[in-house]
Amino acid sequence: MLSLFFVDQLSAGTTQELTGDEGHHAVAVMRLSIGEQIKIADGAGNWVSGTITEVGKKSLKIDVAERGSAQAGKPELIVVQAVTKSDRTKEMLELLTVGGADQIIPWQAERCISKWQDDSAQKWLSTIKEAAKQARRVKLPVLAEEVTTNQLVKLFNPNDKIIILHESAGSGISQINLSTEVERIILIIGPEGGISDGEISQLAAAGAVTSRMGELVLRSAHAGFAALAAIQSLIGRW
Repeated sequence: MLSLFFVDQLSAGTTQELTGDEGHHAVAVMRLSIGEQIKIADGAGNWVSGTITEVGKKSLKIDVAERGSAQAGKPELIVVQAVTKSDRTKEMLELLTVGGADQIIPWQAERCISKWQDDSAQKWLSTIKEAAKQARRVKLPVLAEEVTTNQLVKLFNPNDKIIILHESAGSGISQINLSTEVERIILIIGPEGGISDGEISQLAAAGAVTSRMGELVLRSAHAGFAALAAIQSLIGRW
């Protein structure tokens, strides 16, 4: 598969430049040269590919041979992820990105040890982009604004299937009933300390159901990927 790079906006012409940090990485780190083929995307699903025709110190140019657009699948897969400890954040975001999350919502749950910081969104986006490049994913997951539980429940829609991953749930995720009317599947992942009873009650009152991922307890950073894999199989994508 072709190496993937991102730009803010794709050219509508017959050539495409790659500059900035992405251009520097392609030239100085990956040492790409004239004649090699790469793919360049805008993160919204649009992409072009072609052969490198010019290489500068920190930039390159390709002749566009092909262009396309990746469409979002239905239903939309949304992961509400409790803010993880800093040493687990990179791993968590990599897994959610390669697992196919369409949107990631950072959740400041009651028992979160870490707090959302002013630069957290920038750091999360950077990790998401790097994971997407590794996975050759041209459409980046949307990173929503950080929410509290009170804000989260206001985001739910009538045609959502809202699933809280919880070890004490009575049924497994394979038993989830997904009707054809479901427009969004929302997976809620709690922090390492667990989701409080009050949060469970508030989320359930807003339409969420609890489900468990087998007998073993997963880390918060791993649970979202496992749940995405199960759901992807249930809806026939995997």
